[in-house]
Amino acid sequence: MSDLSPFPDLKQVADEAHSAVDSLPLSALERLGIMQPIENYYLIGTYPPLKAMGSVDPADFLPQATKKCSIYLHIPFCEQRCTFCHFAKEILPPEQRVERYLRTLYAELAGTGALTGHPTAQTVYFGGGTPSYLNPRQITEVFAHLRESVQVTADTETTFELHPSVIGAPDYEDRLDAIAEAGVNRWVFGVQSMEDRILEKLNRGHTAADVHRLLGMLADRGVENLSVDLIFGLPYQNLENWYTTICSLVAAGVEKFNIFPLMFKQSDPISMHYRNNPEIFPGNRDRLLMHFATEIIMRDIGFRRGPLFYYAKTEHHSRQQENKYDSIEDINLLPFGVSGFGYVGQTQYYNECTIDSYTAAVESGRPPVWRGARLDLDERMRRAVMFPLRSAGVDREEFRLRYGVDPVDRFAGELAPFVDHGLLEVDDRRMQITDMGAPFADSIAIKLASESVISRIRAANGLITDLKHDPVDRYDFSPIDRAPVSASIDPVRRRRAGGRT
Repeated sequence: MSDLSPFPDLKQVADEAHSAVDSLPLSALERLGIMQPIENYYLIGTYPPLKAMGSVDPADFLPQATKKCSIYLHIPFCEQRCTFCHFAKEILPPEQRVERYLRTLYAELAGTGALTGHPTAQTVYFGGGTPSYLNPRQITEVFAHLRESVQVTADTETTFELHPSVIGAPDYEDRLDAIAEAGVNRWVFGVQSMEDRILEKLNRGHTAADVHRLLGMLADRGVENLSVDLIFGLPYQNLENWYTTICSLVAAGVEKFNIFPLMFKQSDPISMHYRNNPEIFPGNRDRLLMHFATEIIMRDIGFRRGPLFYYAKTEHHSRQQENKYDSIEDINLLPFGVSGFGYVGQTQYYNECTIDSYTAAVESGRPPVWRGARLDLDERMRRAVMFPLRSAGVDREEFRLRYGVDPVDRFAGELAPFVDHGLLEVDDRRMQITDMGAPFADSIAIKLASESVISRIRAANGLITDLKHDPVDRYDFSPIDRAPVSASIDPVRRRRAGGRT
């Protein structure tokens, strides 16, 4: 990168980031239990978490879907296994397996689409896996079946994930054309880093040069609404190459980012790398420095943050993220495909988590719901604080109208310490995370988990006999009472518990 003139100087960024970290009340954060070891850190994906879920009947809640929904579709195929990825995927499957999965997905779209009343899609998100793994014909077919099952309008925000690793495929330009012709108006792709040494360690299957090539191909197609994923806390990462990664992508024209801390799960290869060579990973202070450096760079070049970890040069990052955090009661989240999770009819639930169990469920004629939990009023209130804290904050009047109580009064015991230490701020209208509290938003949010949910999580933990392969632990996207990557299972407990079904 030759021209750094539009960006704040690295030394200025480093000095401000060190000052921000030095101002944190670290001893108080440790005492409050929200300054976690890096191996324990995880974002809240669902509430209640998978470990607190049980059997549910989809006929009880799917017909209660809101008339407008956010739609998620999971394409679980990849060209390589990225070391940090914990989502359901298969690497280079036989073509007949891909086709069978797609036929199953189409059947689920038809069945669940009818059961939910063919809702209007406020947003559509194709994730994975690698959705751009599909060939042009398959991409066109998926969208055709989607439109038969839910109402996709000109106003629907439609997002499709790309991966630079498949840019060398002979038909890749045809794939991009098929995606554009299908009506995609928001493009997302994972970069994670612009350092080739780091990308190789992550087994990403692409280089920084491939990222620039893909950006050029999208620019040639007139793509403007583009968001790039980055991760900080990666092996060999430091403040300098993190600064260079962000600045090089902004200089290349990227105007939206999803920027997350590295998260560990027992089933991911990167957890083994961390156990074997923790010294190549940034520690807690370095991760905090990268977080605050991101805030400083984005602020100085005119980007805004919202929700947390999402940055945009425009006023809004994406409707999909805002719906997910701020309005899921009014615009439910409806998943299709293996391991998708959703929130419909006041029920948090997961689809079957393996391709075989997913296809078996759909081919037997039933919705592929694996586990779920119906939320009572108290749990809905807890959820309605947890997630908005990561976004626009909790609107007190809206909360009172919906639930009949003020959130500040209702959860004063749980949240007062964070207000006292400057991590949360409260005024007459809103309760929200402060800039100081932003790195700890998820650790603050889990303090709202109910005793009932925590008890069910601990009971589920007691049944785990293999942290690396247990399906419930693997797909539980939650930090609540989770085992760190250095944990192991006591052999006596393993013998006593037996296997999990």
